[in-house]
Amino acid sequence: MRDDVPMSTTADPDPWDEHAGGWDTDPATRAYAAAAFDSLVSTLDRFGRRLDGLDVCDFGCGTGLLTERMAAAVASIDAVDTSSGMLARLSTKVDAHGWTNVRTSTAIPTTSAGHDLVVCSSVLAFVDDVAATTKRLVGLLRPGGVFVQWDWEFDPDDAEPFGLTRDGIRATLEAAGLVDVAVDVAFELPYQGETMRPLIGVGRTAVSDDTLPDRDVAGGVAGER
Repeated sequence: MRDDVPMSTTADPDPWDEHAGGWDTDPATRAYAAAAFDSLVSTLDRFGRRLDGLDVCDFGCGTGLLTERMAAAVASIDAVDTSSGMLARLSTKVDAHGWTNVRTSTAIPTTSAGHDLVVCSSVLAFVDDVAATTKRLVGLLRPGGVFVQWDWEFDPDDAEPFGLTRDGIRATLEAAGLVDVAVDVAFELPYQGETMRPLIGVGRTAVSDDTLPDRDVAGGVAGER
């Protein structure tokens, strides 16, 4: 999902539409989604939360590889993507499984403080204005709501450097108003002779008289990375 494509249906096809057909059958994307989901469950547990009954925004949902893993447990999911091709694939799943709690859209919800969880899987590195998009998404969260992102780590030594830095993710999440922010490697997943090591950035919105101690999130103590 990209922010350089307007957050609405346009006459021009989204560049991600061409990937929609084979997305769900790609072993790499499925393995990544499964590992991301496991890391999400672990992260929520460290925050003392569970998926059960949560209102969720899945930003950059694609064909719904995360949404499909959350749908049975959560109260609702706003699944957002600019790619109509990706959303069409997800809509087929929604109809097939009867997920009446899943809504698909090309636009970020406009209601503030209406969600308990926002997830962004491999999307924020693609948007034009990471800080503004993150702040807008954080605004969806109720007090105590949890924000989780997965993104590739920027490596200047790569042939084609791409991704976000740990310091950059931390600064963006803190600037958006999150507390208990932590950034670490989400998981290590061997695949075809290489190892996928995406970063996970997490934080929560503050609550009134917030006296909760820093929690062990993203595999470490918030504030130490």
